[in-house]
Amino acid sequence: MFTKQRLRQSRQQGAIALMLLMVVGLGIAGAILAGFSRHALEVYREQQTQNVLAEAKKILLAEALSKRGNTVPITRPGEFFCPDLNIPGEAAYGQSGLNGAACPGAAARIGRIPWRSYQAAELRDSSGEPLWMAVADGFQERRNTPLNSDTAPAGANPWFYAAANNGTQALSDAADPVIVVILAPGAALNGQNRSTAAQQRNANNYLECNRLTVGGACLGAPNNYANYNATQGRFLNGPRLDANANPTLNDRLITIRRSELLAPLEKRAAQEYQQLIQLWAVQAGAGALPNPASPADPGCADTAAVNSNACTPSPAVCRGHIPKSIALTGVGLLPVLPEYLVNPANRPATMPSQAAWQNVLLEYDWLYRNRWEQMFFYAVANTPNCPAPIAITLRNMQTPAAGVNAVMIGAGVALTGQTRVTAADKAFLNNYLDPVSSYAAAPDINRRAWDAVPPQIDQYAKLGLADAGNDRLYYRVANQWTYAPKDRP
Repeated sequence: MFTKQRLRQSRQQGAIALMLLMVVGLGIAGAILAGFSRHALEVYREQQTQNVLAEAKKILLAEALSKRGNTVPITRPGEFFCPDLNIPGEAAYGQSGLNGAACPGAAARIGRIPWRSYQAAELRDSSGEPLWMAVADGFQERRNTPLNSDTAPAGANPWFYAAANNGTQALSDAADPVIVVILAPGAALNGQNRSTAAQQRNANNYLECNRLTVGGACLGAPNNYANYNATQGRFLNGPRLDANANPTLNDRLITIRRSELLAPLEKRAAQEYQQLIQLWAVQAGAGALPNPASPADPGCADTAAVNSNACTPSPAVCRGHIPKSIALTGVGLLPVLPEYLVNPANRPATMPSQAAWQNVLLEYDWLYRNRWEQMFFYAVANTPNCPAPIAITLRNMQTPAAGVNAVMIGAGVALTGQTRVTAADKAFLNNYLDPVSSYAAAPDINRRAWDAVPPQIDQYAKLGLADAGNDRLYYRVANQWTYAPKDRP
């Protein structure tokens, strides 16, 4: 009897232990699954935010690069809309600026992305907050200054700098600085309030800095990053966590660097100049190209207000600057010279009216308004004053089967040692074109046409793989322009 009772008790205890083990196991499994679920949700939300940041970058870049050159008021291809300083619920929300105002100051160059101005759907991060943006000085809309490969922030305004991993990982460098930062603010952190209109207009309630002092201010440069401060221009990608793994900075960001804007913008300028040159050759030049402007022409080295004077084709010059676009179109200039495309005698037969023809030509105005003539070297070999035996020869590449009748070289941004500030700087070809070290016979081959009597006149070379330059060489055979890209691995 005793044995049976003991056996029964032992079985009951075993069953209880088994049940307890199952309960504990289920709890552990539940905790593990909950952890996996939280992690999976965090990964999903992070990817969602990264996706909208990437999409916003595409939208902002595409709009800046596709801006028309013939608009009223004058816009500059390559500029970005001012951030939206209006708040949700206001009639002007989604439009650039505060009630449409310009944004010359640093405080006005950071705000929400103006989706109505971009004619796009509003993008929000995974917390549901609209994205923000900051624009470096000189690249915002409604600036009456040229925007080209030499554009830089004015005065004390900085290029933007961005970093990640608590500042240990640089996302930009001095050779290719940031011009636009797109930010996902994330959910509100301790101390951030987003209820009232004043709070919603305050960037500090959405964006953070990396290290706060006791008084609530960010530590001084160079160690600090403040995502709400365009004056400082130092941005940090989150997260940044405190000792208890709580976020003190949860912004996420993506950047638009100078090369991502100016390289394709210069390529567009080159293509539109080539279209204009071809149009001039057909309609006004009897098949011949316009002559270059003289490198000694002071109008090709303007530093003050943009004007329509000078930098015109020179009959005695076969290599120099590409002329100002208005010197070819003549739109708005008096008297109307025979060589101007706007002259009614040069209007294509297919153009329905003089007004329509003038509107076509106005599309090229942005080139001279932004001083793109300063960015291009231009040489010809088929004008009445530059005939054979002038022969343009190309090096570092396969020689075209037919004769080359023109060359354009885009200078790109100034590299170390190149200065393009004064008129004297702009008259020195070495400040624009780079050495071609891979062409050992004459590394300075592209720099010879202005500054000295060249021993190998009218010879030009494209950049090789090991060359550090950023020039872009284009050449014309018959009526076709071709880009000769720098060698790639």
